[in-house]
Amino acid sequence: MALRITNGMMVNNSIANIAINKSQMNTLDKQLSSQKKISRPSEDPIVALRALRLRTSLAEAEQYLDRNIPDAVSWLEVTEGALQEANTVLESIYQLCVQGSTDTFSTDQRDIIVENLEQYKKTLYDQGNVDYAGRYCFTGYKTDSALTISTVEETNRHYTITEPLSNEFFDTKVIVKDPVDENTVQNIALADNPQVLEVRRIRLAYDNLDNMALDGIKYNGGNDTVAVTTVSYANPAAYEPAPGTVNFIPETGELIFAEDVYEQLKTVDDMTITYDKTGFRTGEVKPEHYFTCVDNTNNKTYVKDPKGQDIEYQINFGQTIKVNTEACDSLDYRMARDIDELSEAVQSVIDIEAKLKKLEAMKSDMAYSSPADQASIDSMIVAANKERDILSDAMQKTFEKGVTKCQNHQQTISSAIADIGNREVRVNLTKNRLTEQTTNFEELKSNNEDIELEEVVINYSAAEVVYNASLTSAGKVVRQSLLDFI
Repeated sequence: MALRITNGMMVNNSIANIAINKSQMNTLDKQLSSQKKISRPSEDPIVALRALRLRTSLAEAEQYLDRNIPDAVSWLEVTEGALQEANTVLESIYQLCVQGSTDTFSTDQRDIIVENLEQYKKTLYDQGNVDYAGRYCFTGYKTDSALTISTVEETNRHYTITEPLSNEFFDTKVIVKDPVDENTVQNIALADNPQVLEVRRIRLAYDNLDNMALDGIKYNGGNDTVAVTTVSYANPAAYEPAPGTVNFIPETGELIFAEDVYEQLKTVDDMTITYDKTGFRTGEVKPEHYFTCVDNTNNKTYVKDPKGQDIEYQINFGQTIKVNTEACDSLDYRMARDIDELSEAVQSVIDIEAKLKKLEAMKSDMAYSSPADQASIDSMIVAANKERDILSDAMQKTFEKGVTKCQNHQQTISSAIADIGNREVRVNLTKNRLTEQTTNFEELKSNNEDIELEEVVINYSAAEVVYNASLTSAGKVVRQSLLDFI
């Protein structure tokens, strides 16, 4: 039996088709207006979900490119610039050491050299105080704390410091025993002329220390101990420790080893010593940036982490980069002490030359015109000249050692600069890769969300033709009925 098609059915079908065509035109019209494939997730959930994922990936990539990577590069560049400047300062000190190790400085030069060395030391550690966006670059997690002492409050602090020592820290110091006292006229026999004393010593990170802690020098993982005796610098025996002993001179921050103790420890590389220090000079490094220590003034304990305190930035999906360089890995605290050693060596020659000038002046002074006084002053001048020769030779040897020390410090800084350079290369490679990824994400996002304008215009024109045709057809169907044929 054939299905009977009524006018009502035809009208309803026409209206439904018109609605479908109109909806299609509306969809295409919205696409033309928004240039997007969908305006609501319900229109195409797959496109909507893919769009969310691509937009999230694109936002993360742009965050890395626009914020994280530029911040990381800036931090690395600031650190590298500071280390380059420090290396330049060390190069100047190195050249000075080369000169001082090969010839003697003139009297006029020595005062200038001492002044220059002091400025070099200040400039050197000023580089350790550089900051990026208000955060200090060389102080690990303590980015709010400068590397060096800078305020009155900091100069008055009291620390208990545990300093690691190594057999590499041993050196030899030349001491003039029984130097000439220009304030006391006395006859100095040839046999009593100043004698040279060479001692084994380790110079600690600071001078002007409090008394040594009672636990002495620990080594072999802290299982063995060498006792330490505190001896004032004013004590004539300060640089002549008894066999089996170590003298600690708090004023100079030196450990003076008896020969047998030196032989016992000269191959040990894991020694530690604990001491107290109250009061710092402006420009000295803060102990917490280099050592395990206790700030007794503020009741804070700092533990030196052997793994370091790395500050990392995320620069890509699942990829981080270390941006900081710690001072303990680049700006050796011993640099300041090594520079002080050079200054002291030069100053000692300046002082002995001043002593000789005073003795020469005393020769012409009527107060010392007696033959006995003249003979005594002559003997003192002979002794002072010998003392000057000893100290001049010691100064030259100090500068010879300074050449090696400067090279070692430069090597440490150069290694740190090279490490920063390697990290900068990694960041730039990541930046290039992210730039490509961002381009790909944008293309995928566009393919997923954006319309092909030409295609939609053609489809819209076709839909419009179909829609108009459906209206025409529906008009003919609606106006005809059974009565038209009766």
